[in-house]
Amino acid sequence: MCGINGILNRSADVSVSSNIRLMNDQIIHRGPDDEGYELFEKRIAMGMRRLSIIDLAHGHQPLYNDKQDIAIVFNGELYNFRELRAELELLGHSFNTSSDTEVILRMYEQWGTEMFSRLNGMFAFSILDKRKGEVLIARDRFGEKPLYYLSNENRFAWASELKSLIALDPSLKKISLNSLSLYLTLTYIPAPYTIYEDVLKLEPGHYLKINTTDLTLTKVKYWHTDIDPKVVADDYPAAKKELRTLLFDSVEKRMIADVPLGVFLSGGVDSSIIATVMSAVSGKKINTFSVGYTNKRYDESERAQLAAAHIGSEHHSAILNYGDILDELDRIVLNYDEPYADSSALPTWFVSQHAAQHVKVALTGDGGDEVFGGYNKYLLHTYGKAYNDLTPSFIKNALVKLSKSSLWKSSDTRSISSKLKKMIEATGKDTAANHLNAVSLGFKAPDLELLLTHYISSDLSQYLPDHTKYTDPLKLARDIDLNLSLEGDLLVKVDRASMLCSLECRAPFLDHRLIEFTNRIPDKFLIKGNNKKRILKDTFEDLLPAGFFNSPKSGFEIPVSHWFRNELKTDLLNTLSEENCSKHSLFKYSYISTLINEHIYGDIDHSYKLWSLYCFQKWYKANLSHD
Repeated sequence: MCGINGILNRSADVSVSSNIRLMNDQIIHRGPDDEGYELFEKRIAMGMRRLSIIDLAHGHQPLYNDKQDIAIVFNGELYNFRELRAELELLGHSFNTSSDTEVILRMYEQWGTEMFSRLNGMFAFSILDKRKGEVLIARDRFGEKPLYYLSNENRFAWASELKSLIALDPSLKKISLNSLSLYLTLTYIPAPYTIYEDVLKLEPGHYLKINTTDLTLTKVKYWHTDIDPKVVADDYPAAKKELRTLLFDSVEKRMIADVPLGVFLSGGVDSSIIATVMSAVSGKKINTFSVGYTNKRYDESERAQLAAAHIGSEHHSAILNYGDILDELDRIVLNYDEPYADSSALPTWFVSQHAAQHVKVALTGDGGDEVFGGYNKYLLHTYGKAYNDLTPSFIKNALVKLSKSSLWKSSDTRSISSKLKKMIEATGKDTAANHLNAVSLGFKAPDLELLLTHYISSDLSQYLPDHTKYTDPLKLARDIDLNLSLEGDLLVKVDRASMLCSLECRAPFLDHRLIEFTNRIPDKFLIKGNNKKRILKDTFEDLLPAGFFNSPKSGFEIPVSHWFRNELKTDLLNTLSEENCSKHSLFKYSYISTLINEHIYGDIDHSYKLWSLYCFQKWYKANLSHD
């Protein structure tokens, strides 16, 4: 695991050497073990910071081919590199290291960009091909590893983190109003956008070729999810057998490391299955890590301990309270480099820090809900259809109006009334629109008009796949999540929080073979009635205590609503004061004041909206305020 940077100038630049070192210095936390950079033609540079995981002694980068005309810097892990290396050796290639980086380099020599279909891993890398006069940058299928870039007539540059590009060119700090609207709607900014107008993210499953002479770009999408293929076989036992084989293999591949590794164990379905499979594959005691809360409503640590005891792991549990977060809150929030408002980033950092004291690699259960249909929002489409079919229009219209009025109040976003309100607002005749509404956890369009000085509608339709491919709502909803919230929210959260602690996280559920598997089985294998992730639980129930999967999902959350009324109240009022908000002309303060007052006095839970504004203001003060 590393962080990478690169610069391609149109003409020679005496500062290219100092600039690549400056960019590397911004991401030491991603790679504290080693640094490397190389200059080419006095105008091109590639650099990296390394967290040593495989081939500790010989993994230095940039890495060259034998003719010295191809060079690579690589961030991530290639999980099938051993099989690919054996294939390449049969084709006549020889290797100088045991690293997966060299395997990609040799693959590029052998197959060029046709190699992408063979890669199983998480990665962001860049290759300089002097023969073709090209730089190639690429990102993995799901977007587990980040990759930012800027492009203008004089320079192309890329980086694992936004902070490296801003250090290279501070003049890039111009807020994109479109990105701001997306952030306030979703609570994050999805690819290809960033908070800055002139910096972009490379989308998952894409590569970009840059001509080193004229800096022209060619972007290619190399992976497509065949989201609605014909069902191969309606055979549940056979599907369970195939799933068991696939997940065991995925976990085993992600256990390859030359350093200590463990697993995050929250006590939920996904992490518990990964931990039990890892224990079975390992054949020895493994390290498991969990975080609990003093507030039992958010706490799953007892279930984590039950799973850990069942598999006989070396379990490390820590209790998170307000005091643990307060001193680190700004560092965690600001590490995302742009506004990011998923509050579960805080416990993710906490458990990462906890694990990093013992291991350098941790497996996680991330992606299980998207791949196997585990979110409650997927039930909205089933219930929504019944609601639409059975409820008269005048009653539905009246309920929608009521849900948006001040008469429908909830002091907790986790309450039944709050969830019912969300279902009513999300329910309609268009599945795609309903799901986009359900995943928009921030401000709705009418609220944005009240908040923003210059209102721009967030166009989420660009994240919708081709509707003609779908015969049912579940596959459509899951595909939207894979393209939108998985890349923009979940994977961003885990990468930045864990790498801030110099810990590598690996997600066995995000093996492309698993999503391709779940896309060719009937939806009833994923969800039947209220039973979500049906096939996953049925396949692995023998590895956990009887009845373990019967407990409701808690989620990796923190009590933001409570904190804003208590421990964080003073900081909330200061951060969102009229004086601080007036330092830019983006918001109408009267609306912010209303949100604060309604929330603090318990009338309505505005925690999602306030947390989004709170994180934005902290980001603005650290990056754009001139105080």
